[in-house]
Amino acid sequence: MQGVYELAPVIADVISAHCPGTTVRARFLRACLGSHWDEAEGMVEGMLSEPRHLRGYQEARLRQFLDLMPHSSVLLCFGAGGCRKGAMGRGFMRAR
Repeated sequence: MQGVYELAPVIADVISAHCPGTTVRARFLRACLGSHWDEAEGMVEGMLSEPRHLRGYQEARLRQFLDLMPHSSVLLCFGAGGCRKGAMGRGFMRAR
């Protein structure tokens, strides 16, 4: 977890550089400090969805941050078999 908190300000700077004039940097840091990982992940995934706008090390740092984030809980559905809650690593959920 220490790695996530050390990298969070760098990621916040990357996101805010692409969203000037907004409060996105503070919102991202609040999400991380408050352990709102879904919100933080959504912001990072949003940045990665348009990699042509990223420069230099930014894409690598964003991916590194996602890899360091705690595992999330996801809802797994198996057709007629119903749904159950389970924990999975982000590497499994995210295509590279």
